[in-house]
Amino acid sequence: MEVKHKKHEAPKQQMEEESGSDSANAQSTLDQGAEVLGQAEEAVNSAYDKATHAVCETYEKAKSYGSNNPGKTMLFSLGVGVGLGFLLGASSRRSGTIGRFARPVVNALSGIALELFR
Repeated sequence: MEVKHKKHEAPKQQMEEESGSDSANAQSTLDQGAEVLGQAEEAVNSAYDKATHAVCETYEKAKSYGSNNPGKTMLFSLGVGVGLGFLLGASSRRSGTIGRFARPVVNALSGIALELFR
């Protein structure tokens, strides 16, 4: 009877060893996942910091340009307002005559804006 009893013990021990191995594999996978997550978090934080810095720098440039060139800034703002007015007016009306005028005006104003900020 002892032999039969030992046969039943061997698979239990083998299963415990395998479950320990599975546990080690699972822990290793968790560690790798945590490491990758940490790297991703660092990359996102770095990208966020760079974007924030670029936006702040651009805002400061635009602010100083506006204070150095108030006339151009006012004309630019007027042009943007007229362009948006054409677009909004064209979208609320169904006639095609306003749309024919709005598109060239918006394209011209966009070209002027690009030239001003270069």
